[in-house]
Formats: sequence, C-alpha cells, structure tokens
Amino acid sequence: MYAIKLSVFFCLGLAGFTWQNEQIPRVDTHLGNISGYYKTSQFGKKYEAYEGIPYAEPPVGKLRFEPPRPAQRWGNELPAKKKSSPCMQFLMSFEAKGEDRVIGCEDCLYMNIYVSIRNNNEELLPVIFWIHGGAFQFGTGNQADEKRIMDRNIVLVTSNYRLGPFGFLSTEDSVVPGNMGLKDQSLALRWVYDNIENFGGDSKEITLLGLSAGGTSVHYHYMSPLSAGLFQRGISISGVTLNPRSQTRHASKKAKKLASLMGCSSDTSENMIACLKARPPRVISQAVGNFMHWLYNPATPFGPVVEKQGSNPFINRPPIEIISSGDVLDVPWITGIVSEEGLYPSAEYVANDNLLKELNDNWDDLAPYILNFNDSIPLKEHKQVAEKIREFYFGREKIDSDTVMTLIHMIGDRSFGVGFEKASRLQAKVNKSPVWTYYYSYRAQHSFSEAMSGSNKNFGVSHGDDLFLVLDKTISNTTKPDDLKMQEYLIDFYTSFAIEGIPNIGHAKWEPLNSDQDFRYLHIANLTSISMESSRNFAEKDFWSTIHIYEKDQLSQKISSKYGAT
Repeated sequence: MYAIKLSVFFCLGLAGFTWQNEQIPRVDTHLGNISGYYKTSQFGKKYEAYEGIPYAEPPVGKLRFEPPRPAQRWGNELPAKKKSSPCMQFLMSFEAKGEDRVIGCEDCLYMNIYVSIRNNNEELLPVIFWIHGGAFQFGTGNQADEKRIMDRNIVLVTSNYRLGPFGFLSTEDSVVPGNMGLKDQSLALRWVYDNIENFGGDSKEITLLGLSAGGTSVHYHYMSPLSAGLFQRGISISGVTLNPRSQTRHASKKAKKLASLMGCSSDTSENMIACLKARPPRVISQAVGNFMHWLYNPATPFGPVVEKQGSNPFINRPPIEIISSGDVLDVPWITGIVSEEGLYPSAEYVANDNLLKELNDNWDDLAPYILNFNDSIPLKEHKQVAEKIREFYFGREKIDSDTVMTLIHMIGDRSFGVGFEKASRLQAKVNKSPVWTYYYSYRAQHSFSEAMSGSNKNFGVSHGDDLFLVLDKTISNTTKPDDLKMQEYLIDFYTSFAIEGIPNIGHAKWEPLNSDQDFRYLHIANLTSISMESSRNFAEKDFWSTIHIYEKDQLSQKISSKYGAT
C-alpha cells in the first residue's frame, strides 16, 4: 500500500524483453516455460526471481467488471524479469506526484514469485502468499521489498488485483454482482496452488499474509468457496472482515452515481455497465475522488459486497453470519493490530493545525465519514451520534494538536480495534483450529505516518509499521540496532508460522485465544517486553456497543427503535 512510493508505470507487455545471461533460472509450468533471474537477499543469499507472470487474461474491454478468466498458454518461453504495471487506481494525496492522482492500467493481473535456492533432492519449500493493502482502492503487489524475508528458506508470492470500481463496483444484481478484486486474488491463489511445485514450493503448505485491506482479504478467503482448500493458514494484519470498511453498503447506488458522472444512463444495469465499459479507464478512476467527502474519507467507496445474485459468488452471506454459523474455514489464523491504528488515514491531517481546526469546527458533518457510519446510520441521526462519540472521547476539549492522540485512538478503536476483537473471539469460539492475536506497540526509527503526514513528529505506531519493518524499503532500511533485531523477530514470526504452523517471536509463550475468557493477546512492546496481556474492554468496545450502527453485513448490530430505521 503505502510507504513505498508508487512509480508511474507504462502499460507495456513483457514481449520483446530479452535476458542476455544464459545462466538464469527456468521453470516449466502448465501454461509454458518461464525464465527468471537471480537476486541477492539482505545478507547475501542468492534467490530466484520471476516477475510479471500473468495469471489471468487482461480484464479490458468487454472483460471490464467481469470475473477474471484464467491466463492462456503462452507459446515461447516467458521472460519473467520485469514487474507489471499496478492496477488502475486513485491515490491518496501524499502518494501522488503533482496533481495527477491516477496511476496504473487495466492490464495488471500479474504475480511475482521469489524462491530460495535449494538442492534438487531437498524438500519442497513453504509458500507465503502476500496480499497488499490499500483500502481496496490502491496499492500493488510490486511494493513488497522481499530482500529481508528471502534470507529464509521460503517461497514468496506477491500479486496485483483489481481495485476501486474496476475491482469492486457492484450493481447488486446478476449483471455485476461484485468482488472482482477478491476473485482475482482467488484465481491467483489457485494458479499458485496448481503451479508452485514447479518452482520448488509446497502446494500443501501455503500461508496467506496480508495487511489492512490485504488482511481483510485473507480473512475473506476463510469464508469463500472459491478459495477453499487452496491454503493451510493465514495472517491478517490490521484488517478483518468485521471492520467498518470491509463491507460496502448501497453499492448499486454508488454504481449509479459513477454512471451519472460518466454520462451513462442507469435505466437498466445492462445499459449502465455497457456504457461504463466504453469509458476511458483513467476517467473512471479519477471519478473516485467524487465519493470522498473530506480528504480520503470515506476511504473505501468501492469494496467487498455480499453477492445477492449471479453464479459462482465469492461470498453470498454476511461475514458475521458465516463466522457465527461455523462455516468459516477451520484452519489456524493469526490476527493483530498496532497501538495507533487510527493514523491511517488520519495522518493526512493530524500534523496540520488548519485541518484539525476544520475537523473540530465541522465535527458533526465530518465525523460520519472519518468514522465510517455515513451509510450505516440514518442521516437524521448523524449529528446525535457524532456528538455522543465526541463527548465520550473528548468531553469538552477541542480537537487540536493537544488532543490529537485521543483522535488517533478514537479512529483506531472504531476502524480496527472493535472488529479485531469481535472477529477473533467469534472465530476462536466456532473453530477447533487455534486463533492467535497480538497487539504491537514497538516504535521504530521510522513510521509510515511520516510519509502520510509529511512530519517527523512521533505520533506512535502507525497502521502498517509492523509489516513494513519487514517488507517496506523506507522503514525497513533502518540503522537502529533494536529495529534490526525487531525486524528479525517479525521475520521469525511470519516464517515460523509458514514453516511449522505455530508462531514464534523472541522467547515469548504465545497462547491461542480462549473465547470464554477476557480477551488475551500477545503484546509486542519492545525486545525485552513481549508477553501475554488481557483486556475486558478492548478498544472501548463497551462504548461502541451503545452506538447502534446498522451494519447487518458486518457486526449484526440491531438498530434500536430509537433510530427508527429498517
């Protein structure tokens, strides 16, 4: 997603790219031969790299908004030595270069595979399948800097999936049921399952790893019949299906708004989609900004939906229903959050006194968007709910630089903490497989919040700071000895789970969650303080349970008669 600056790629195919050195790795797959190249890890270990492998047909023209179609065989050897373009996307302002906030192209469904070198007689290697974040609106699998984790004996796979309206527009009928981006992920995962043994990976030892929307995606794959049997365990970092941004409400209404912006009729879904398929992709992507009321809020105008009609759905019931009924996949799961989750996306404004004043002065209008209840509470109740939340967290204080940490924690509680506690507790209750939870509060030399805010001020541990210490070029290139050691601890955590099925970090004893007790989690505070802790009221969940937010697709909270909604 995030701290890695996204370059503007041209939408060029791989044809014609040649590699002069004949001493290169080659792999035979079901679709044809692939040639890669060698790279070197952080500590000098040589590994194989295969970049820009197509796993689906380009979703362009008539295939826009359609489920992905598997890639066809290629005739000659495929030179996989160059990463593809990211998918078409509308960036957050801090990532954009100049005024243009649109990058990428539609022909983007490619993956990268990195393989530790092994002898021919060695066992197959465990596989980590990484899913990038970005609020389902932006990001790319290319942003992962694999050089640190490839010091271990694993196979790492990263891939792109469609984003924004291209990946998540829905007419809420059989014309475009939705979830194209999640279906892309599932098809990529199936490609890996079918072909990874040719690279030396073990198809029976695949671990999903994702951050933010990627973490939410990991959790979704536990619920989808399209992904069943394709992986053995997963890690959801700062993202679960019960978070407010994880389900899109009023999807058909948003599709019609997009059509109106594009000058398309919405008299029927068929006519509307036919018109949208003919519009330039950059123009469609640019229109995403019209769905954001203030800065990048709400951050996920187009996201996952429950597919009401259509064949072969990714998901056709609300996540809360799937989990509660015990139909969630029963394999081990790890999920965790950081101490200042609310820095995403609030870091855009927490270091700006003018924006904080604007938020303070217009709280009743802006709160529904930054706290994601604009679509889930009746409009006539927005002001009342906004005032109740403000009173609980701020009392009579202003929202300014003196109270900014309260603001960050409030956003973090609502956007990540409450859903994290609820999802992990419910899944631990219905499954026999263990669920491990963690809370990360280690502040490294650099933070993702620096890139978002343009400030070096320490606001705490930002959303993404844990995984980025391993996979991000900026944060992971630290010189601080404690950071380097924590980096090793986190790599141990991810790879031990992928290799052994049990997570290990430092010398801590990490206990699985018991749903019948107070919420217990591993608190990763620093190198000498990693231990189990518990909380009865994690993320102020008792307070949030009094805010009767209508999120039947997520938290299954009933609207009280007080709100009079149906």
